[in-house]
Amino acid sequence: MAWIRQLPSGLWAATVRLPKGSDPDRVTETDRLKGAVTKWAADLEADIRRGDWIDPRAGKKTVGECWEKWGATGRRLEQASRRRDESHWRVHVAPRWAGTPVGSILKPDVTAWVVEMESTHKPSCRKRDTCRGCKPPVGAATIEGAVGVLRAVLDLAVEGKLIRDNPARNIKKPKRRAHVDRILDPGEERRLVDALDRMFFGRVDAGLFVELIADTGMRWEEAAAIPPEMIDTRKHRIHIAWVMERDGTCRPYAKSTAGNRTVTYGEQLVKRIAAAKLAAVEVTGVFPKGGPTRLVFTSEKGDALRYSNWHRRVWTPALRGLPERPKVKGHAYRAAVAGAELADPQPTPHDLRHGFGTRLADEGVPVHDIMALMGHEDLRSAQRYLHAGEARFERARDALRRARTASS
Repeated sequence: MAWIRQLPSGLWAATVRLPKGSDPDRVTETDRLKGAVTKWAADLEADIRRGDWIDPRAGKKTVGECWEKWGATGRRLEQASRRRDESHWRVHVAPRWAGTPVGSILKPDVTAWVVEMESTHKPSCRKRDTCRGCKPPVGAATIEGAVGVLRAVLDLAVEGKLIRDNPARNIKKPKRRAHVDRILDPGEERRLVDALDRMFFGRVDAGLFVELIADTGMRWEEAAAIPPEMIDTRKHRIHIAWVMERDGTCRPYAKSTAGNRTVTYGEQLVKRIAAAKLAAVEVTGVFPKGGPTRLVFTSEKGDALRYSNWHRRVWTPALRGLPERPKVKGHAYRAAVAGAELADPQPTPHDLRHGFGTRLADEGVPVHDIMALMGHEDLRSAQRYLHAGEARFERARDALRRARTASS
């Protein structure tokens, strides 16, 4: 019950006890009207009973202090996601928000930060009319990730009763450029594999690796983490139970429960997969203790594959070819090498997986079988393949032709 009294000065004062553990354990409000302090005390006591009371002094804790206290332990994240968030924090979030009290952040402040990241000018630029851009703008995906980190830290501050609402929620962010699935037809797929075999002859991380992804619908990180004991050469099957991280280490579970699955490969790969299984390379520091010790697909030097290196050194040259290299110190002359010469837009490794799903759907494979083979838990993820192939255009033309014929 609040203690309300009139002070010698003539003002009215109301004192309310705060929850246990608060320092100090009570707060006082004064006003010249008794009704004003009575209402303030009643509202505060109601907030305390509901558990909605927020100590205004708690909002003085900075975003950086919240990150140090909860950033690493307050959320359950996979290793790759944690490293990504730490990078966003270090590069984009901390320079702007680390020293800012969480209670002083407003939604317009966060919006202004997003606009600043999109800008091609530094905040200190005074010649924007003539300056062509004094800094590179931050990409839409990176902005989304940085705002996500700030939002997550402020969510933890809300849960910790430091602030009432999260000002980083429902912030308008730039839209990512939509990726158009590039479905390779069998001829294009063959040209790509042939280019890889020609340019990187005898390497398991080139033609065989790419053809296996296209033939099974595996994700790149799943194919890169296959130990030989997971390949059944008699039944032509591969069990997927490991995933390659971007740092070259494997985690012993797939992307989802459905991702832990078995896939099958075609007759054209039987002999090459059997040979690759026998030639699997011993690796160290890739699998956790007690896990497998060998990998089927490794780099030219026998190391675990890393996506960024593989994409730059194998995938991109296979698509675009290699220019002529003159004889320079330490390097012999090399004539120009042609790539697969595919039409634009150029495919990504993940498009091979989309092509697999689309072909299954075009051939009438039931959607639940597509989900099982591709490791989808959500029906919507598999349904995207049902109308993704070139056949949908022919079906549309046939439907219009029949409709016009019937009406004439």
